[in-house]
Amino acid sequence: MKRFFLLFAILAIGINTQAQDAGEFSIGIKAGLNFATFAGPTERSSTDTRLESNSVITRFLIAPTFRYALTDRTGLIAEIQYSQKGGNYSYTGESYWIIEDVTADPLYFSGSRSVSLNVNNGYLDIPLMFYGNLNSNVNVHGGAYIGFLLNSTGAGQMTFDAAPRDFGSNIEIDLQPFSIQLEHNYRTDPQDSLVVIYQNIRNLNSTDVIENFGDAQVQTETTAYHDYEEEAAFLDEEGNFAKQGNFYNKFDYGLVGGIEYRFDTGLGVGLRASYGLSDITNNVYDYSKVSTVDPDNNDFTRVLREDRDRNFLLQLYIGFEL
Repeated sequence: MKRFFLLFAILAIGINTQAQDAGEFSIGIKAGLNFATFAGPTERSSTDTRLESNSVITRFLIAPTFRYALTDRTGLIAEIQYSQKGGNYSYTGESYWIIEDVTADPLYFSGSRSVSLNVNNGYLDIPLMFYGNLNSNVNVHGGAYIGFLLNSTGAGQMTFDAAPRDFGSNIEIDLQPFSIQLEHNYRTDPQDSLVVIYQNIRNLNSTDVIENFGDAQVQTETTAYHDYEEEAAFLDEEGNFAKQGNFYNKFDYGLVGGIEYRFDTGLGVGLRASYGLSDITNNVYDYSKVSTVDPDNNDFTRVLREDRDRNFLLQLYIGFEL
């Protein structure tokens, strides 16, 4: 990114531009930083404590720009941006884990889940904006954009710490905490070439000895759709896992607005806000992490939330126009 700023500064030296007259057209290029996060409702615990949060990540943008003057003070701006968005997602608090293949029926464990996931989504955004000059150097602008998702990845870690469970007859299961690395490519997972490595789920028995809990295992690293592979709705006619679309939707749209200062040399700096209006996540994957429908009666059907998740970001950029 430093190279972009240096290049723009060098090219801007000696370039002298005047305010555009009506009907004039100019082109340019810009680059800068995105301060991005996700906006939307967050899951809450049974005591109404917030369990989810999204914090800001810093990414970059680059774009050619096109400006057409309607008058000497107003006009239109269009851009074709490669814009990285996303956010740092975290979940901390009450949750559950279901273990199969140890007994005839699945075993449900309540406990505490901790998730930290850094999501990076690259979009091709096309904003179209109307601008007005406040004076010869400052303009404000606003409009709308449409975006197309080009790449989508996530990396992080999930840890689950189960609460001890009493099965009666002096049988108490005290599972030991375990962690799973999250390596997600939402566009290409599941990957047939992925080498699956498992770790045993461990238990502290009645004599205070840590031992394997039967044959129970979890992966040490999971792909984006691992948690959905056993859902019947996601099996094709041959019984193989088949995605019902990607986790993040292909299209995004929303509103943009900002302010820009243009030097007489043609160099400009600006600050812009972008707020998405579309739901960027596929609701078929939007399950609650708090609980299932009725674990006490072995109804382990997960609860769909169907939240509307949106992109939100601030852009700080520099550029120049010819």
